[in-house]
Amino acid sequence: MITQTQLLQVREYASLFFTLEEISILTLIDLETLRREVSFGHSELNNAYWLGKMEGQVTLRKQVKEWAEKGSPAAEQQLIEWLRQQNESE
Repeated sequence: MITQTQLLQVREYASLFFTLEEISILTLIDLETLRREVSFGHSELNNAYWLGKMEGQVTLRKQVKEWAEKGSPAAEQQLIEWLRQQNESE
């Protein structure tokens, strides 16, 4: 049984881009259970992981956008790549 505390931890650690192995160790959730739920599950555990991961990406992308606005060529190229990926997904 996964507790509410573990779900919050999974979300936080996923937002910080920890691996599944690291999340398993930190939360005391069986690695195979975590891997199965992340890959195939439709559960609170799955949702916590993916929501956390996306929250981390939002933070990262905001930072890259700020750098691009300040003239960073590498950040500008990354934004162009993300735009290309977005356009392809539509």
